Amino acid sequence: MLDFFQKLNKHFSSSQLLPFWFFGGLVIAQVIFNSLWIIWPLNWFINIALIIFYLVIAAIFIGAVDKVSRLDLERNQINAMVSSINDPAISYTENFEIILVNKAMEKFIGISKKELIGKNITPELSNDARFGLLSKIIFPSLAPVVLEKSIDLYPEKIKVKFYQPKELIVEITTTKVIDDKGNTYGFLRIIHDLTKEEILRKTQSDFITIVAHQLRTPLSGLSWILEMLANKELGSLTSEQEKLINDGRKAMEESLKTVEDLLNAAQIEEGRFGFQFSMADIEKIIENVFIKFEPVTKINDVKLIFQRPEFQLKPFVMDPLRIKLVLEILVDNGLKYNVKNGEVRIRIDPMEGKPFVLISVEDTGLGVSREDLSRLFTKFFRSKAALKGQTSGIGLGLYLAKNIINRHGGKIWAKSALGRGSIFTFSLPIDSDYIPSQ
Repeated sequence: MLDFFQKLNKHFSSSQLLPFWFFGGLVIAQVIFNSLWIIWPLNWFINIALIIFYLVIAAIFIGAVDKVSRLDLERNQINAMVSSINDPAISYTENFEIILVNKAMEKFIGISKKELIGKNITPELSNDARFGLLSKIIFPSLAPVVLEKSIDLYPEKIKVKFYQPKELIVEITTTKVIDDKGNTYGFLRIIHDLTKEEILRKTQSDFITIVAHQLRTPLSGLSWILEMLANKELGSLTSEQEKLINDGRKAMEESLKTVEDLLNAAQIEEGRFGFQFSMADIEKIIENVFIKFEPVTKINDVKLIFQRPEFQLKPFVMDPLRIKLVLEILVDNGLKYNVKNGEVRIRIDPMEGKPFVLISVEDTGLGVSREDLSRLFTKFFRSKAALKGQTSGIGLGLYLAKNIINRHGGKIWAKSALGRGSIFTFSLPIDSDYIPSQ
């Protein structure tokens, strides 16, 4: 009863209650009529029944008015939120009926809000000259190129490329709109236009490619000359000369590796970093990585340990060469930045509730500070601890690893603390449907 009067007081002057007050007036008039013209006690019974009926109807009606009012308030709040977003934004129901559009979206797709509100968007509209772009935004899998896709359900992020009506690269973020009872009210999509950023990135990438190619040819020539000297093809060498030449070869190998990393980074950003997907056994790939780094473990006095999975893991679709490169980058870092008698451990675990596996590379090395952790996978970044431990390297390894894992539809992240080692973990889908199309 208290709740009834609170709602009545809340909506007392609302125009939505006009039918309630009109009906109330009719009930009062009927009660007066019954009292004057119908004999007692029948008139009292009729009046009491009429008042009870009115109160029941009133409770239902005011409850409905309150609910409609709350929905209007939520809709207005969502509308205000969508309108305040600078990026193009659109909201639609579970039946793909457009309910909210901001001005940025109107401008982005070239269609007015009046034409959009209430319209149902279907996949069939993807070939429509007017609504094709909007249909592909609502159904991103229809876009010509899907560059990246998150494995999380919501908020979902997907990066796509369009060629019509003009070349565009956009990131589409989708979130659920949920009411106070947890029911899905609809969906909100925000479109972030990355086209200008991608053009700038391509310009940088082209510059890096040109420089790297210009460096690779003379470096390869110098490497060949040093190899001839080391093989004593031009005459015998003293022990001191051999040492100098071997040191030169190591420095040349590092330089060539840096050039290759620069070229790989440029190719990734341009979408030319070729991927060859096929069925492969991740355990065998790890074993081959261990074989490659076995001589290094003896030099650095660090143990390599493979903790084999406790579940049956069949071969699944991946690019084995690229995944091997990711593991080589992580293991190489684990060996370089470790301590004497340290360890580098690799383990494979299933991802709960999703068709993915988690591969972790854990080391007992220097660790990474909290402030550096968030920047580990950015291009050309090297942590302070890494700079102190190793002067070589330009900070491209983890950047390459992240892009390779993203292309597989997975994610990579790190946990670390200074002086306590690091754990690098990446996810890979064992279901090829989760690999983004290219």
